[in-house]
Amino acid sequence: MARHSRVNESIFDEENQHLIFVIGTFFIAFVAALLAWGRTGPFLLSLGLQKDNYRGQSLFAISGIIVVVVEILVVVNLYWGFNDSLRGAHVVAVLMLVVVFGYLGWIDDTKAKESGGGFRGHLGSAYSDHAVTTGLIKLVAGVAVSIGAVLVADATDGLVELIRGAAIVALSANMLNLFDRAPARSTKVSFLWFVVLAASVFIWSDSHTALQLVWAAGAVGATTGLAPSELMERHMQGDTGVNVTGALLGFSTFMVATPVVQWVVLAVLASLNLASERTSFSEVIAANPLLSRIDEAGVRQPKV
Repeated sequence: MARHSRVNESIFDEENQHLIFVIGTFFIAFVAALLAWGRTGPFLLSLGLQKDNYRGQSLFAISGIIVVVVEILVVVNLYWGFNDSLRGAHVVAVLMLVVVFGYLGWIDDTKAKESGGGFRGHLGSAYSDHAVTTGLIKLVAGVAVSIGAVLVADATDGLVELIRGAAIVALSANMLNLFDRAPARSTKVSFLWFVVLAASVFIWSDSHTALQLVWAAGAVGATTGLAPSELMERHMQGDTGVNVTGALLGFSTFMVATPVVQWVVLAVLASLNLASERTSFSEVIAANPLLSRIDEAGVRQPKV
């Protein structure tokens, strides 16, 4: 009886350590991004990479490069300091997602031309105008790197699971991008997603599974660190940061979820992505008092 109790206490202690590990990673990334914008903001503003926001104000539009840099530094340092606990294959997979989705987002932020938006807009441009939009490049390359990352992570047992995992990663990246229409809206969605995911894992899963949350913790921590200045309309993360955060949330979700939960997550993600072709998320949020209040929380109100 005493031995059984000691085993349970050991498991409980290990779960607590991994919880602290994940939360610690989140806060380190949070502080790093907060300080990074404070230190480099004036320099980044001088680069002139501006876009109009939802109110027509010209802002620096690619602060998501801070998310990319912070996540790379976090992942490399995590593996350097804790390589006994973290698998090298997972590190490589995560870095693939960060670098490729970050680069694809950068291209879309700096080179994009109007195409009608959405899957239909990009595919329609390719079919009717024989024009390859940056959105179409991001779509194809995003799917390819998602498949590659899941393969490299060696987290599947067959073709069906590989496709399911890659679809979760790619659709997560695109879905978070769909919410990026107001200051820090995508950050609020990613933070809520991460909290729900972390709570579920620490209630129902084992300590080893919980370690897989650390990949998303860095990205969500970094994007949350940029939220205060984003809410003050100093900058926008753009696809460069939002796509990376979404992809890593999808990757961590896939890594910690059971096959049944993965199917549910995939169905939800696919439904939201398809719904966005006909429905404006901004209109849905504005029509719901609770969602509208959350969406407007912290946003600098326009002067009357």
